[in-house]
Parts: sequence; C-alpha cells; structure tokens
Amino acid sequence: MPPVWDAQVPTPYVYRRPSDELKESIADLKSQLQSKYVGKNGVISTHNEQSPSVNGKTDPDDNDRVLQEIIVEGLSRKSRKEVPYRFLYDDRGSELYESITKLEEYYPFRAEIDLLDQFVEDITNHIPDGSLVVELGCGSALKTAHLLNALVARHGRCRFVGIDVSESFLDEARCNLMLLVEGHLTVDLVSADYIEGLRQVRAKYPNDSLCVVWLGSGVGNFSQKDAIYFFEDVSNAVKSRCRLFLCTDMWKKDEILRSAYHDKQGVTEAFIRNGMSHALRILGHEPATAEELSSVYEVEINQQLKQVEMYLRFPQGFAVPKHGIHIRPGERVLMEISRKFTRESIHKMTENAGFHLQSAWHNQIYGCQMLLDEYEAITQCWQDTDVLFEGIPDWSSKPIDTRHPFCFYYGHLPAFAKLKIFADEPAQDMDIMFSRGIDPFILDTSQCHNHPKTPAEWPSRDQIVAYASATRKKILNALHAGQFKGNHKLITFVMEHERMHQETLAYMMTQERKAAFEKAVSVVTASQLPPIHISSIEPPSTMSIINALAKSKMVTIEAGPVVLGSYPKETGFLWDNEYPQYSTSTSSTFWVSSRPVSIGEFHRFVKEGGYENEKLWDAEDFVHFQENGYKYPASWSLVEKEFFVHEYQSTNHWSRVANHPVFVSLSEAEAFCKWLGCRVFSEAEYQRVLDVDPAAELVQQMRVGGYEWTSTPFQGFPGFEPMPEYPEYSTDFFDGRHFVLKGSSPVTHPSMKRDSFRNYFQKQYRYAFAKFRCSR
Repeated sequence: MPPVWDAQVPTPYVYRRPSDELKESIADLKSQLQSKYVGKNGVISTHNEQSPSVNGKTDPDDNDRVLQEIIVEGLSRKSRKEVPYRFLYDDRGSELYESITKLEEYYPFRAEIDLLDQFVEDITNHIPDGSLVVELGCGSALKTAHLLNALVARHGRCRFVGIDVSESFLDEARCNLMLLVEGHLTVDLVSADYIEGLRQVRAKYPNDSLCVVWLGSGVGNFSQKDAIYFFEDVSNAVKSRCRLFLCTDMWKKDEILRSAYHDKQGVTEAFIRNGMSHALRILGHEPATAEELSSVYEVEINQQLKQVEMYLRFPQGFAVPKHGIHIRPGERVLMEISRKFTRESIHKMTENAGFHLQSAWHNQIYGCQMLLDEYEAITQCWQDTDVLFEGIPDWSSKPIDTRHPFCFYYGHLPAFAKLKIFADEPAQDMDIMFSRGIDPFILDTSQCHNHPKTPAEWPSRDQIVAYASATRKKILNALHAGQFKGNHKLITFVMEHERMHQETLAYMMTQERKAAFEKAVSVVTASQLPPIHISSIEPPSTMSIINALAKSKMVTIEAGPVVLGSYPKETGFLWDNEYPQYSTSTSSTFWVSSRPVSIGEFHRFVKEGGYENEKLWDAEDFVHFQENGYKYPASWSLVEKEFFVHEYQSTNHWSRVANHPVFVSLSEAEAFCKWLGCRVFSEAEYQRVLDVDPAAELVQQMRVGGYEWTSTPFQGFPGFEPMPEYPEYSTDFFDGRHFVLKGSSPVTHPSMKRDSFRNYFQKQYRYAFAKFRCSR
C-alpha cells in the first residue's frame, strides 16, 4: 500500500517509570552481576548472548592532556569564556542530571516520553529488521528500554550498543535493560565519547545497517555550526548504511524555558556548578578560599539564536596561574547552551551534514525525527515511488486531461535527476523526452510553457523501467564514488522534485479510483451498494453554516507585521520562490474560520445550486465550469442522487467523511466564500495567523490536512532570482494564472513540511489535495 505520511498509528506500548521495588531489585542485581559482566576496565560487555565487548578506554595521561587543553582554550578567551558542556557529565553530574529529569519544571524528559509513548510503534516501523541500534549517551537506558521492547515485539529480536562516558551509567543501563526488556536482546556497551564510540562500533560491525539513536535533545548543546560538524563526524564515523533517530526540544515561550532551567530546588544550578568544579579538578586547581569560586548562576533566553544560555558569574574573579587562566571580577563563564529548534532549523542542521528527513513525530513541545544518510534517503525515495506505481495497473492511463499519462512520470523522475546531477554530460533521446511535463492554460489548453514534444506513442513500460533502473544505478555509483561530497543540496533538490511528483501521482490515482468506481457502479443501482454507502447525516443548513462562521468559528486576527519566505543559508535547500525573506504586513484586522470548510458544508453549497449561480463566480470561471459540466468537486461522484467522495486510498459516502476538509479549486473556493459573504485569505494573512498568539492555537489544520488556497497570485518576492539549476521552475508560472498554496497535504513528505514552502496551481485546477477556509 502506498505511504500516507500523515498517518498516525496508535501504540499499545506504555512507558512505566520503575517503582521503588524495581529500583531495589536493580541495585541488588548490580552487585550480583558485577563480577560476571564487568570487564577489567569496568566496562559492561554483553547481555543475553556472549560477545566481545567494545572498549573505548584510552591512555589516561593522554586523555587528561587533551581535556586540559580543551578547558584552557575555553577559559583563556578574551571574549566570551566557556567550559564545554561535556564537563558537566562526570559521575556526580550524571546523577544530578537524572535528578533534573524528575523535576516538575523540567518538561523535556516527560515530553519525550509522551511522544515515544504515542508513536513508538510507528517509530519502530522505520527501523528495519536486523538493524544494530546504537545509542549516543545511553545513560541509565530507561527510555531506551521502552523503544527496545517495541523493537523486540515487532522483529522478535534486537541488537543494541550503548555509548556513554560514564561507566557507572553503563553498569546501570545493563541492569535496567535486563529487567525491563522482554525477549531476545543482545547488548554491547561502550565507554567512550560519541564519535570514538561510533568508530569502534563500525569497526566491530563493518557491514551492519545502523540506527543511531540520540534521545534527550542532546544536540541542543551544540551551536548550529558545531552541530553540523558533529553530524558530519557521525557520517564519517559510520560511513554509510545509517539512519539517525534524533529527538529535539522545540522553541517555546520564555517563561516555560526559564522555569525549566532555573528550577526552584536549585538542582540545575548545582549541576552547572559541579561542571565547573569538575573542569578545575582536571586542571589540578584547588581554590585557596571559598570566596575564590563564589559565583552567581544566571540564565538567559537568547531570542535570536533560539537557545537557553547558562552562565556562572564570578564577582571576585579567580585565576589558575599554572595554565594562564584569569577570570576578571564580574566576568561570566558560559557553562551550557540548550538550543531549541524549529522544523526549518532541524532541516538545515541535518541536511548540511548529509542526513535527510524521512519521518517526523512532533507536538508543540517536542519532536522526534528519523533521518537517513544520502544513500539510504535516495534509495527510500525511489522505493516510495515504486510502491505508488505498484498500485497503478494501467500505466498508459491519463486520468487528468491536462497532465501526461502515468508512464511519463516513471520516466520523468529519473530523467530530471540525471539531467541535473550529470549536467555536463550530453543528453540522450529518452532524457529529453522525459525532461519536463506539461501544465497548459486551463481556459485555453493550446497555450503551454516550453516542454518537449509529446510523442505519438510513449515507450513501453519495460523500456521505461529499464531506463529508470540504469539511471538510478548511475546515481548510486556516483554517490559511492563521493561525487557529491559537500554538495548535499543537489541530492535534496532531486529528491524534493520526486517527492512533489509523488503527490501528483497520488491525486491522479484519486481520479483513477473515481473512474473505476463509476464504471463499477454503472451497472448497479444505489440500493445494491453496500450499507456503508447509505447516508445517515442530514446536511447542515445554509443558516447553520453562516451562524457557525459568524459566531465562535471565526477568529479575530489583528493587523500587524509579517515576514514571508526565508534564506537558504538559514534553512538548507529552498526553491527559488521561497526566498529572499520579505517583510510586509496585513493592513487591517480580519477574521478567519477556525477550521477549513468541510465536505458536509460544501455539500450544502452544491445542493443549493452554488455551481449554477452565476453571481458567485468570476465570468470566465463560470463559463469554463458550465461548458465542462462541472457541478461538484473533482473527487466526488454522483450515483443515483447520492454523492461519494474519493480520497487517496478510499471511497466513502459523503456523510461518512462530512467533517473532512473538502478539496476543490480556488475558483470553487471563492464561489463558496462569496455565497457566505466571505473571501479566501491572502498569503500574508495566512502567515499572520501562524504568527499571532493565541490564533495559532485556535485556528486548526493550517499546516496539515491539505494545502491551503490563498488569493495571492504566484510571484517571486522582491529580489527574486531564478535558481541556476532549474531557472524555469518558478518563472514560467509568474503568469497571473497561478496562485499560492501553503501548508501540506496528507501525502506531503515530512522533509517538505516547512512554513516557507509555496505550492502553486492555476485557480481552476480541481485535482490537488487543496482545502480552503473563509475569511472576512
């Protein structure tokens, strides 16, 4: 079955914090297993199966010298002095952090558990059977046990490697996993830092597919630049055949952040102070007096960088003469940053290191992402395309007149990738034939942008498959040869193009489903259809719709500034129409419905003759719809006076999906809004709704459930420049006929869900998964 990216699978697994009795059992088990499972260096080695341990120990003297150099560099700076966050996590620091996670104010720990609870079954569905699960900073492995239980339940067994600098936590992790994970689990534990640990894991398991797990939003301790370097180091350490499950804390209100990092009990403050003491012990420095290291703990919320910054200010100052360190009186030392993320910042951070988003599980507080290396990502993208085509019995079918048949797209996707990736090579005949599709002017299909001549007969299915296979192999060989090293945006570019056409295929398949349904029922009467199709809901009256919109369903949005678009250097790859960033405003207060117009509401519009009421339509739209006999949305069928609605993977009587958003053209949306004395909002107004508190919470399904029509003609922002890789992508459609759509559809791939993304269709185009809402 083709993928549906919005699908959310409920999980039967529920995380349980260990009881006091279980904690006592763990303590007893530690002592019983100490001699059996702890090696000569104090590193836990195996669990359930005997296998050699991976040992991350290095020469202590060399290690201390390296650590001292790192500390001295940070404390000797003329500008902002700092102690790297890694020094927060000695044994005492790890214990304090565990205490922090139990604080009422510290939401990230609970938020992550809640998200894992909700989506663990779907998450494990994205970890292939046989993968080696490797956790960075496994700690006590309590949350990890929850994930591993689900993996064992799904696949029957699981192999796990935990990496941590704290040997005491590795000891605790082993005991927790033995007690909390039921089934066939093999464990190796590594005492090392993250990158060294990954190198050793890859050396021991050179041919295994890895799923690197990083819980706890640990990436928030890195600056944006350092995070990219870190992910590059991860990629270099594991080479290939790697996916990364990354958890991230999302950007939120100041008061929530400040409370979480400056708790009333002072545990976070003690954690930060311990980090400084740990760093000074490594330097061999003992303060001469208690006053020397007296300090004030300070927390700042950096709005520009979207991060929490934790400092120690030293009123008296202090010095470590042996290492040339001088902290002036009143000077601050940065001890930790905790960056918070948006979807866009995650996209940029990981894409620039060669990891690509495959799936995401988010709420307003926290996020989890499954990221694939470039080889895995492009291979998965092709697999998703193949799954779609497996559901198309007749590739020569052309369910939409203004699009090519299905077979074109199986040739177009590899042709586009080949022409862009190997731009210096001469194009072959099939490259040119499949290089570009069509989007003719709907009101006069003789007008169309430049495209290759449509052949009298397309190549056979076998010929197209052979062409696609050869092209894919060529791209993979180039990847293996390192041809794209440092040019991650090129891979993102061709994958996003393919992902967009997967949506094209999905709504074409909806029309194919409609045609098959109407053909099947043409020989039977409505009474012979299964009971599921019988209407049981009375359509809402016109007045009830008007009253609902006029009262609680309309949200007031005050006029104010709006920033549209983004910058590529801030968010990773963008299409040319998404940048540069453009500041504008909404000129006056407006009202917007709290939810998109539903199928049930639009059904009333149809029943009351909305398509025949010329006053509701632009003149040319009315003529077009009348001449073509369009009397209801393109995804609906009328059988024996009953409407049936076709969605991507289902067909239902309209009453069964009455509360779903209706998918229509902008022409139809405008007619409906005019019927109720409303209008479709603009692109700037759409963004204003997202930006204003509490409207962003009151107005539902803005980003999901279907693209959102706006009344804004598709144009570039001031300063627009065509992208050199594909200059005609946008400019061919700056014609006044195409309009901007925002948000995402039920089949939009997670990697493309960003606020700056701008889709565009002609206003009369009826087939996209596009919803709308009423505005005044």
